[in-house]
Amino acid sequence: MRVLLVIPYGFQNQGVRLLTAVLRREGIDASVLLLKQWMNNDVQAPTPRELDLFDEHLNAARPDLLGFSFGSPYLQVVRDLIGRARVRTSAFIVSGGVHPTIAPEDCIDDADAVCVGEGEGPLLDLARVMTSGAPLSGIGNWWLKRDGEIERNPLRPLVANLDELPYTALFDVPVVAIDHDRLIPRDPYKDSAIYRAFASRGCPFRCAYCYNSQYAQLYTGLGRYHRLRGVDSVLDELEVVRSQLRGLGRIHFDDDSFVFPTAWIEEFAAKYPGRIGLPFSVLLNSEIYKEAELRRLKEAGLRHVQVGIQSASAEEREQVLQRKGSNETVLGLAQVLQRLGIEVTYDIIMDNPLSTPSDKQAMIDLLLAMPRPFNLFMYSLTVFPKSALAEKLLSMGVITPDDIEGRATKSWRQFRLSFDYPRSTEDTFYAALISLTSKRFVPRAAIRKLAHSQWLRRRPGPVRWMAEIANVFKLAGMAWTMLRRGELSLFKVREYAHWRGRLIQ
Repeated sequence: MRVLLVIPYGFQNQGVRLLTAVLRREGIDASVLLLKQWMNNDVQAPTPRELDLFDEHLNAARPDLLGFSFGSPYLQVVRDLIGRARVRTSAFIVSGGVHPTIAPEDCIDDADAVCVGEGEGPLLDLARVMTSGAPLSGIGNWWLKRDGEIERNPLRPLVANLDELPYTALFDVPVVAIDHDRLIPRDPYKDSAIYRAFASRGCPFRCAYCYNSQYAQLYTGLGRYHRLRGVDSVLDELEVVRSQLRGLGRIHFDDDSFVFPTAWIEEFAAKYPGRIGLPFSVLLNSEIYKEAELRRLKEAGLRHVQVGIQSASAEEREQVLQRKGSNETVLGLAQVLQRLGIEVTYDIIMDNPLSTPSDKQAMIDLLLAMPRPFNLFMYSLTVFPKSALAEKLLSMGVITPDDIEGRATKSWRQFRLSFDYPRSTEDTFYAALISLTSKRFVPRAAIRKLAHSQWLRRRPGPVRWMAEIANVFKLAGMAWTMLRRGELSLFKVREYAHWRGRLIQ
């Protein structure tokens, strides 16, 4: 039994590595093919040469089971890859991941089966049934095509004990990559200076724009959606990672929100310095932080936090984004982080078609009230299928189905904000001003004055170029800091150093 799992645009995809490790633990010959590195605002379709290399690898691997894991922006790419694979292999072809879970009906025509939801148990069971030669039927989480009909099997309960999964074997998985017209016979992730770790699975929040709200609804009654790993499980994984990534400079906990009981935090803070000892960063929600816990984490090595604001307008935040929070709690957290000396980046969402001038001005006012220094991650709103936000925008006639990722590929060109992307003069004006708020060398009073200029609102060119110039200095400073700390790698440069679509930071 040979299994090949293909990941388009996901060199750091931990989930598929984990799936592969689960299969290999059971003696199944499973490997991973990474197809093209994701690049911020510059995602490119596979070239003819890369497609030829994909064909050659299929011929060499000779898989019995061929799987594709992908998000909504890459639906058409995967459809094309499956079409090529049909000509070159008789493998049983399956799809899984975020988009197949949310919209399996988009995927079942191309694949032989679609995995809905968590895949560790379902994929292993499918491989076992195929190995035994028994009929493919009744396997939980799978949509299966049988005799021209689609068998939609119910979801099984969520994985309750994450510590049973083989996280320590993530780098034991055979990995090759195809990128820049060549086959890379090793795991490119080993060149990264920052490792993305997950100490939990799921999210306690239900924001309208995020797939977590759909996953949580899908799994209602099938177990606790937000689950935690044990501290020793996490540290065991990180010890292996540190031995594998020689240039490792920082651990980034990429959990949707770093929400853990006080006892977990205390155990982690006590053990992490001795077992790992590297600086680390986390994602926080301003509604549920505790200053005492942040202090303990700082003592253990916490250097940086990423905090989601998304909107500073109560109406936009609650009615459109369906996100909990308030400006008061954000300001409270900002002051705590300054006292503790923890670096911070704030996430905000721009390009919302329902955002009003007062909503955008509220963001400027909030950021000007924040203690400096801080960084900004400015995301361009991406509408994903079947999300509450997508349904709202469709019902209002603000967008059409062609504007939703899957049919659209907006995120290929505008994931994080850049000024080269076409937007209205008003949105350009506010994007430039918001960008300026994170520049310590730009006086707050000057930004306030610019924000009230009706002339610039209609002609934002000067303020845009002011923001561009300030941004170059900001990015240069951030790059120098990362280089000095050993966190800047060629891997990260390739993902983000795209001049035409350079970030507004």
